[in-house]
Amino acid sequence: MNKLIAFAAATLVCSVAAAQTLSGIKLEPASAKVGEPVKITGSFDNADNPNCHVRLHFGDGQTQDFKINQLKDVPLVATRSYDKAGQYKVMVEPKTALPMLKCNGKNQTAMLTIAAPAAMGSQARAAAAAPQCPDGWKLNAKSVNKKSGAFTCGAKAGTALPAAKLECPASLGYFENKSKGQLGCRA
Repeated sequence: MNKLIAFAAATLVCSVAAAQTLSGIKLEPASAKVGEPVKITGSFDNADNPNCHVRLHFGDGQTQDFKINQLKDVPLVATRSYDKAGQYKVMVEPKTALPMLKCNGKNQTAMLTIAAPAAMGSQARAAAAAPQCPDGWKLNAKSVNKKSGAFTCGAKAGTALPAAKLECPASLGYFENKSKGQLGCRA
């Protein structure tokens, strides 16, 4: 009789402490650009009593270990961005890390494609770098400094200043002189 009670107790303890089964991996998006975040989700079956450990391989030589021991840990969600273009094999691997049990199931893998950021054409770079004067103001072409980005806009002396000040690059400061009909960005 004592053996029967001990067997029943051991069976109950094992069923409560049983690890869940690693069942899948999902990448969102499956294709991204350098620097963009990628959401990696590892899914589990039998996740009512989480008690296991997994290792996430990002495909770039980096790994991260996760303890799955609370309901809030299921599913496993991690975010990563990559700094180089290429193909990456992302993998969630069941591991043992005592006192955690090994997750059941096989390694789950997915391929991730990271593209280089789009290169700006010379016209797009020129348009992005070109100073913009407010309505009613004209760019003084001789004032444009291509290295620093400084420039001056002109209008008839006494012209009302625009309600919103210009956005100047970090290294430059905004200036205005209503009596001379000037405003712009300068060092």
